[in-house]
Amino acid sequence: MRVKVIMMPLKKVQCISIEQTIGEAMEMIDEHKLLSMPVVDGKKFIGVLSKQHTYESFFKDYDCTKEEFFQHKVSEMMKSRVETVSKETKIQEAAAQFISSKVRFIPVTDDKGNLEGIVTQQAIFKEYQKLFGTKYNSVIILCNDYKGTLSKMAEVISKAGGNIKNFVQIDTEIMNIQELHVSIQAENFQEVVAALKKNKFDVRDVHYVK
Repeated sequence: MRVKVIMMPLKKVQCISIEQTIGEAMEMIDEHKLLSMPVVDGKKFIGVLSKQHTYESFFKDYDCTKEEFFQHKVSEMMKSRVETVSKETKIQEAAAQFISSKVRFIPVTDDKGNLEGIVTQQAIFKEYQKLFGTKYNSVIILCNDYKGTLSKMAEVISKAGGNIKNFVQIDTEIMNIQELHVSIQAENFQEVVAALKKNKFDVRDVHYVK
């Protein structure tokens, strides 16, 4: 899946103009109950202004009143070296950026540097939540023979009256052990779990949807 499917389009994004003062920008950030906002020059993405960083700089680096500080331009406080993604970036690559940085959103830009929207941590989380599934009962199975296990597991579940609705395989990076998260639709989920255990599957976690 690509970022374009989950991103917030530009028309819904609150942006700060490069021409605005810090005071005007802080007022906008507070008004929209945000912690940071993208800075633009027209449509071109310029950087990100963080409320926390701005106030930390005021107390640490500036010897003036708050009113005087608020008259400075946004360009003095914004972070201009910001990683961006394109609409065609895979969501797992965007997720990796969130993990390796402390950003609250990632700007989405075109090949000319124009801001097209943003992707948020919440949007990424919702997609991963869909992958693991929350609508159906599920089990976690550990195995070290992934190829052989998958076909046999599907057969056992089917014969027990179950239907696999979602499947995620995670490498635990320990002794080649794979963790299989399987969401299953079944009239009698307990029978499916019993059948898996009877066939020697290492069922470690059983989750029942309430």
